[in-house]
Amino acid sequence: MSSRSRSSVARAIGCVVVVAAGIGLLACTWMLPTETERVLGTAKVALQTAAQELIAPDQLPRITLGAEGGTRELDACTGEFTEMITYRDAAVPPLYAAHNNCGGDIILGWQLGTRVQVAGSDTVYEVVDERRTPKGAPVDTLAGIDGELLVQTCFYGEDQMRFLALAPSPA
Repeated sequence: MSSRSRSSVARAIGCVVVVAAGIGLLACTWMLPTETERVLGTAKVALQTAAQELIAPDQLPRITLGAEGGTRELDACTGEFTEMITYRDAAVPPLYAAHNNCGGDIILGWQLGTRVQVAGSDTVYEVVDERRTPKGAPVDTLAGIDGELLVQTCFYGEDQMRFLALAPSPA
């Protein structure tokens, strides 16, 4: 077999593998959409976190806090965290939310002690508390959470929300 023939066979095999992978992903998405969302979302967050550490290890993650609003403002998907007026409560710090697929997933890679910046502020914040609740849980499930402000997004492929409390970092 000539090198040209081997090259053609190799390309054909490569095309078959790519098409098969695409069909497999499509089948998983169709038959197991929630599980597929969870796996792909988790992989996306891991890649984003690793890229941040590799490309700019000394740069803190940064979020932008946007205007106040409700579901309509949240669904606008601006990349900013909307201050959720439906979660206003004297026992809960101001709460800012973003959909995971609209930039909110940045917080899924954060842990207690993670230091972050808020655009437009010189203050460095630190994650000091966390709560996980079912989607749509009432605001009173957040009563007593520490911090100056809260950021929230949903986990990929789960019926769970993640709330992280941020406070000015002592360091």
